[in-house]
Amino acid sequence: MIQTQPYSILAEIYDCIMKDVPYKKWAKYILKLIKKFNPKTTHILELACGTGTMISLLTKFGFKVDGVDISEKMIQKAKEKIKNEDVNLYIADMSEFKTHKKYGSVLCLYDSINYLTEIGKILNLFSNVWSLLDEDGIFIFDISTEYNSIQNAIAMNTKGKCGDYKFVRRSYFLRDERTHINEFEIEKDGEKFFEKHIQRIYKISEIEDAVKKTGLFEVVARYKNFTFSEGNEWSERVHFILKKVKV
Repeated sequence: MIQTQPYSILAEIYDCIMKDVPYKKWAKYILKLIKKFNPKTTHILELACGTGTMISLLTKFGFKVDGVDISEKMIQKAKEKIKNEDVNLYIADMSEFKTHKKYGSVLCLYDSINYLTEIGKILNLFSNVWSLLDEDGIFIFDISTEYNSIQNAIAMNTKGKCGDYKFVRRSYFLRDERTHINEFEIEKDGEKFFEKHIQRIYKISEIEDAVKKTGLFEVVARYKNFTFSEGNEWSERVHFILKKVKV
């Protein structure tokens, strides 16, 4: 079995495996958040944009959207999907990405921030996002919680077939280490590949302490599970909306 980097082989079947993710609902929720917290937004940057599904949906709302992902293969798939010449796609670590462009809103969705397994990386992310935003800009991201890992890890143990590919997914939570692991065995034409995906499961207080430490943002809202109700440690997903402050 060949061990590969995360999303190198998985990119080929990512959209198939994630076909049940409610992307349209998610896009409409993001639209509501932007209208509520920075309705002046015209340009959006999505960090960890993957294969570009959310970008495609948001451009239909009239936004100009760019994307960043650390995986060259995922960006390649996004380029195949997105035919809009106004969309710029970049291969980069989201915690280090820089550009001269400014955005009204920056997004980091589907618990992608949990892939930053060190708090120092999150501090770098906040600093870089601050520099990417215009003066009224907002940063919208979500985290997967410990509650979600405990409740749903077993349900994420799946296997199936996507075209010529077969896959097995194993999901488990190391509670003492606050680490969630997703392992993928992917097979095509008798050749087997293995990918290990590691996420750090942060407490809400850790995220808020990191925001305060930078002094670059104000947490203006913290919602649970695609709602406008306050998120807490018993929410499966917590959506943060950060407002840029002048320094």
